Amino acid sequence: MDSSSLKCLELGELVLNSGLLHKSWNRISEVYESTHQNQDSGLQIKIYQEAIHTVVVFVAPSIRKNTPLNSASTLLSGPQDQNPFHFLCSEKISSFSIHTPTNQLFNSAYKNDLIQLKSELLGLLKSKKHVIITGTAIGGSVASLFTLWLLETVEPKLKRPLCITFGSPLIGDASLQQILENSLRSSCFLHVADATQTPITQGFKPFGTFLICFDSEYICIDDPDAVTELLGSTAYTDILSWRDYGRVLDRLTQQEAGDSKLMIDEDVISRMAERAEKTKQRFDQLKKLNEIKISMIFLEWYKKKSKMEKTGYYDRFKTHVACPVSPFDMDIEKRKRELNDYWISLVEEVEKKPQSRKALLKTRSLYSGNNYKRMVEPLDIAECYLSGRTGYRASGRARHYDVLEKWFKAEGLEPARCEKRDLSDLLTFDSCFWSEVEEAMLVINTMKTKVVGRDVLMEKLVRFEEYVWDMIRKREVSPEIFLEGSSFMKWWREYKEIRGFSSSRSDFTEFMNNRMYESYGQAC
Repeated sequence: MDSSSLKCLELGELVLNSGLLHKSWNRISEVYESTHQNQDSGLQIKIYQEAIHTVVVFVAPSIRKNTPLNSASTLLSGPQDQNPFHFLCSEKISSFSIHTPTNQLFNSAYKNDLIQLKSELLGLLKSKKHVIITGTAIGGSVASLFTLWLLETVEPKLKRPLCITFGSPLIGDASLQQILENSLRSSCFLHVADATQTPITQGFKPFGTFLICFDSEYICIDDPDAVTELLGSTAYTDILSWRDYGRVLDRLTQQEAGDSKLMIDEDVISRMAERAEKTKQRFDQLKKLNEIKISMIFLEWYKKKSKMEKTGYYDRFKTHVACPVSPFDMDIEKRKRELNDYWISLVEEVEKKPQSRKALLKTRSLYSGNNYKRMVEPLDIAECYLSGRTGYRASGRARHYDVLEKWFKAEGLEPARCEKRDLSDLLTFDSCFWSEVEEAMLVINTMKTKVVGRDVLMEKLVRFEEYVWDMIRKREVSPEIFLEGSSFMKWWREYKEIRGFSSSRSDFTEFMNNRMYESYGQAC
């Protein structure tokens, strides 16, 4: 037996021995016995206050599995007043579909009972009370939907509620599954499913952890594809209604542990292991952040080494990409690729998450992303113009740089300013600075051969001059741009010649002509 299979079986034992399943089912049975005569009356909710737990039971009318209504789904999108689950939407996943009967029952109690219940449960969670939300059949589906809604307002420091369902239809489509994939929300759901009773309706996808039972055997898994495989291979009864899971639980706990574990196909286990490995590689990005800092350290050393050669790291990289001269330069290219791959992947994964959960990229990570952008993007710019491409800022910039910049600004963050300190290690605030230098050089080269339209070209150069001076004045540009071998100084010498001595002076030209840049960046 491999480790994946063993983990599933051990988790199943833990769940069964916890007592929570029997506790939840006993409360469901009590509500059912008292309300089953009026099951057509709509959604029933009962709260049980116990010493340690508060148990909330949802009971709903029965529906037939093979009716069109059961397979119907309702698309949810739009703002809060149109979609109570708007917080689950993200930039990449702006809508998702919900099981229509479940959604209708939720909406029937939304404005009155559920809003009041939500407020009451939040108070209990703040008092450190354990909350279990449970239900069977479609009542469990409504319990799941309510728990999703409740979780949005549960503060991270509080205990999270646990939703336990028994034989309940799946409530969401592939988009909802993707939103909840590897989310903390998924850990709040435990679904008990008799393989001969629990329906997998086409178009609906599982999330959370499943305890799947078949006769006296069971397995506990949280792999949604494996859940679909295991539950999708059996036939079901037609009515989604009462099923005595008390007997199912008793049968499982009475069996010898070694005889009660469902031995599933090795191919299923193998596919689970493969998916688990891919998930680990994709979602361990924040942990990898500390490791990726090593590559940043190499680039910082590269920057210092380039400064000693009087060229600056932008121009050194541009020169050595065209003609690598040392293993160190080739290693820097590799480090740059590693950093780009990491941040591109991280941005893609964060974008998939609900907007309210983008705090995953904590402030420290946003600062790291901003430093990465300021350090590495100039090297991408060097490659861009070296290849003969132009217009980097407008059309050549990688999308993840724009996204990181937007997130950084959205949080109201600003790079650390060194108003009086030495700027020798400063990274230029505008990571696209060198693209502006390259564009200004292209304008210079055009003016050398063009007679008509020079006024328009000169206006572009003046705008660039103003752009640079504004950053110099704010101490937002690295002193290395003034190294004699830099592309910026090359532009300045060409620009100075084009302007001529008869042109009006500016703060920038005075700064450059008087070589005031030689003391720029020194501690005040």
